[in-house]
Amino acid sequence: MSPEIARIFMLIKSYFSRILMAMLFLFCQLNQAQQIYLDSLITSLTKIENDRKFDQSNVDYINLLNEIASNYQYKNIDSLKIYAEKAFSLSNKYQYLDGQGNALINLGKYEFYKGNKNSINVLNSALEIAKSSNNSLLQLEVQKILGNQELDFGNHAKALKAYLNAIDLANSNNDFQNLSVIKENVAILYLTEKDYAQSLQLYKEVEKLNDKIGNPLRTAQTKSNIAEVYTKLNDLKNATEYIDNAMMVFKAHESYEWLAFSYHVKGDIYLKQNNPKLALYWYDKAMALHENLSDDRYKVPLLNSISTAYFDLNNLADSEKYASLALDIASRLSLLEDPIKSFELLYKINRENKNLDDALKYHEKFKLLSDSISRKENLNSLGVLKTKLEFEKQQKNAEIERNKQKTKQNIFMYLGLILLVICALIIFLLKKQSKARKLFNNELRLKTATLEKREEELSAINATKDKLFSIIGHDLKGPINALGSVLTMFNDNEITCEEFSTFAPKFKTDVDAISFTLNNLLSWGRTQMTGSKKEPTSFDMRMLAEENIRFLHEISINKSITITNNVLTDTNVWADRNQIDVVIRNLLSNALKFTNKKGVIAINAIEKNNIVKISVTDNGIGMSPEVISKIFNSEETNLISTYGTDNEKGTGLGLSLCKEMVENNGGEIWVESKIDKGSTFYFTLPKKVSNV
Repeated sequence: MSPEIARIFMLIKSYFSRILMAMLFLFCQLNQAQQIYLDSLITSLTKIENDRKFDQSNVDYINLLNEIASNYQYKNIDSLKIYAEKAFSLSNKYQYLDGQGNALINLGKYEFYKGNKNSINVLNSALEIAKSSNNSLLQLEVQKILGNQELDFGNHAKALKAYLNAIDLANSNNDFQNLSVIKENVAILYLTEKDYAQSLQLYKEVEKLNDKIGNPLRTAQTKSNIAEVYTKLNDLKNATEYIDNAMMVFKAHESYEWLAFSYHVKGDIYLKQNNPKLALYWYDKAMALHENLSDDRYKVPLLNSISTAYFDLNNLADSEKYASLALDIASRLSLLEDPIKSFELLYKINRENKNLDDALKYHEKFKLLSDSISRKENLNSLGVLKTKLEFEKQQKNAEIERNKQKTKQNIFMYLGLILLVICALIIFLLKKQSKARKLFNNELRLKTATLEKREEELSAINATKDKLFSIIGHDLKGPINALGSVLTMFNDNEITCEEFSTFAPKFKTDVDAISFTLNNLLSWGRTQMTGSKKEPTSFDMRMLAEENIRFLHEISINKSITITNNVLTDTNVWADRNQIDVVIRNLLSNALKFTNKKGVIAINAIEKNNIVKISVTDNGIGMSPEVISKIFNSEETNLISTYGTDNEKGTGLGLSLCKEMVENNGGEIWVESKIDKGSTFYFTLPKKVSNV
């Protein structure tokens, strides 16, 4: 290893060490909170015992003894035994059955954590007491714990039977909290059977129950177990999501045993991802928690996981150390399945170390125990199936009996239903009649609305007609009549040829104006009557601008206005050339109209992101914000004629037409203007992109 790599490794090691120290400090703080609660219980017990009126037969005193014993479960099982035995002795002396049952539950836990199968006998005694006292909640608790212990001892059929009985009791008491826990334990049973699909299905049912309960800690416990299933299924994405959510809740609720489990699962995920270093980081955090919990039984699989991670890192010494430690604890607690993994690891380690005799010894033990467990698993699977079928048969018989009772009730219910149907029929007929009236009224309203809409459309058509005649009457009739009068006078020899020629410039101006107005009227009329149809092509905007400058050259010369075409050559756009020709001509004409003599007009174009932005700028009289808000709307302007700086007339139609044609070609149009400063009209058009 190079010095640089070694230095980086030391930095990473130092970083993780600091994180681990921080987590240990946090755990100490959290553990202190649990210790405070236990200390408060012991303080209460001491206070009761020191009271002059202290009575050992008081059930509150016995219940407190059992509560203290239960809280020693993960702290000091020897203390658990002391308080539980005292509670049992007093309960037995004063015939307090519930106290006896709870004390036996605690003693059963003690035997279990010591690895003694006698715990099952102790719990069965507790179950008999619970039945004799007719305490269904106590029965439920015993059956639940009995199922857990039978599962740990490898008796899956007996475990399932206990769980199914507990589920019945939980349903009878509407105890969704315990129903969630027990169903989750059944899911764990199927996980042990390696029936991951059935296990996951049950976990999903538990998730729904947890939603009803609204207990975040229960929800987190389920999520952590689901994460374990997803890890087994190699669905590491879902596994990570579930375990990360669960860990946050366990930290907040100071649930150390579950937090240790979640750290273990997190490590397993990284181990599956072939990242043994990060796996060890989480395993070490789990082990730090286990050191303060009296649960050596659940420490064994963690030790095997740590050994596996070290083996993957080729650290055979530490791998052997943790595998041996796991094997020692498993042997002390008489565990059945965990030693298989330990034997397998020790076989691999000794094989790598070339210790062939030891490797062969561990391999033989591994095979012998694996075959034994395999046979037991097969028997367990059959037992589980048999137990499930028997339970379903009992449930079916109970369902048949309930159905008989329901049949009697149904006879009366059907009579009531017949009366309800008759009443409903009467109500239906009345409602049907009312509905028919409403339907008729709705149809009438719809027809009225249709007539009103057609009336509005007719009014709009009439308004369009009036606008056309107004333009023809005001803006076309005057110049044509004037031309006609002069021609009549010339024809009647009332004026000479020389006098007639003096009117020629005026005639030219009027005819150009009439032509321009007629062109706009025709374009506008088409858009109003049939809608705009376009035939897009690619064309050069500079050339089009130049054509319109030449077309309006005479007007610009008469007003001494300079028009500059700044559009670059080959500035191509994709649009209907005729329509954009109308747009440019109207914008230039508008600029000429409202620009004073010796003014300046500029046409510019900028290309950006396949869009060409064209602008027509003048230094004319400008517009107010109120005028700007109306100029593109023919309804707002009402097509009223306006006059330019040289009394040029217009229809008010051009800018509205520009807006329609620009938008018809996929562009936008807007204006920026200030009074006495001038105006700039902008519009955009798409740029034709060449195909490669």
